[in-house]
Amino acid sequence: MISWHNAPIYRYQGYVYKPDVDEYDDGIRKANHNVYKEGREHLMHALPEFAIDASPYRWIDYDVFTYHIDMRYGNVYGE
Repeated sequence: MISWHNAPIYRYQGYVYKPDVDEYDDGIRKANHNVYKEGREHLMHALPEFAIDASPYRWIDYDVFTYHIDMRYGNVYGE
């Protein structure tokens, strides 16, 4: 089960993956896969640069995070 205690934090090319966990009344937890500019991930009301669309029931891995950064900001795989 996802939890704040086992949430990964990844860094790559000036961006940070720092997921947010929502817990509902029935005990179900869902992750929002947020990506921040490095240095802004700890600010109280900072909005993420973008969110990765992935399953809310498990964490993404480092390769998925780096893939989304590369695809979004031009360092496309295979070039």
